[in-house]
Amino acid sequence: MRQLAFSTLPCEGWSLDKMIALAQTCGFDGMELREGPYWGISTAMTLEQREEAVRKFEKAGIRITNIGSSVTLTGRPEDEAQLVDFQNVCSLASDLQACGIRIFLGYFTSRRDEPGPYIVYSDIVARIQQACDYAASCGVQVWIETHNEFATGRVLRKLLDDVNRPNCAVIYDVIHPLEEGESPEETIALLGSHCVHVHIKDGIPYEDPIESNWKYTKVGEGQIPIREIIELLEKTGYSGSYSLEWESKWRKELQLPGMEPEIIFPGYTRMLNDIFQSIGE
Repeated sequence: MRQLAFSTLPCEGWSLDKMIALAQTCGFDGMELREGPYWGISTAMTLEQREEAVRKFEKAGIRITNIGSSVTLTGRPEDEAQLVDFQNVCSLASDLQACGIRIFLGYFTSRRDEPGPYIVYSDIVARIQQACDYAASCGVQVWIETHNEFATGRVLRKLLDDVNRPNCAVIYDVIHPLEEGESPEETIALLGSHCVHVHIKDGIPYEDPIESNWKYTKVGEGQIPIREIIELLEKTGYSGSYSLEWESKWRKELQLPGMEPEIIFPGYTRMLNDIFQSIGE
């Protein structure tokens, strides 16, 4: 059964009850929970609070697909502090019965003439292995998002092989490989069964070729071939969620009247269900 989810990133300041109610109203069956004190769940939660959250999701029939951490590994000494945070998120994910933990790799940049520091590849592989081994002890997976220097299937295919951990997988964020010139056909073929979760969004390139990021739009109004991506994934036997990552928290172009989750989310589920119906079983 095809699954629809959303990231709680744009729900800053909401209660869990309000997020769950929106999920039910819009027809979502999963939620990826942004970790932090302003998003309803955090590593500071007591065991009782975690158990209560699980009961709320179970009662609503909503799955927690993963924990959206902000942990970012670069292979540098700063990773020690990041791995401490990661271990705390592992405990949270285990208690909330979430399958995976989203992490980032590399450096966040927006212009091609401002690259991040050099990454020692062997060091970042070792850090990911360390994270995966700890996560395995908690019964959860490490989900690397296609982002930054590791945005493409070309780069991630080698990384996954070198990390060589069964609980290491990928979140395919559909916009970032395209920003790097890699087609969905190529990305999906290279990631294969390691693709366990998909971030759906839409956008268009900026006119300035030095700008590495695309300008975000409403889903269905940009240049991302969403239907084709879904068809390609379905042919591979993909069984994860198609999760809306609505980045109004970060993107000024989405911080406009009419861009609120209560308005955007129902349109997303209608669009995806229409695509699913047209594709057929």
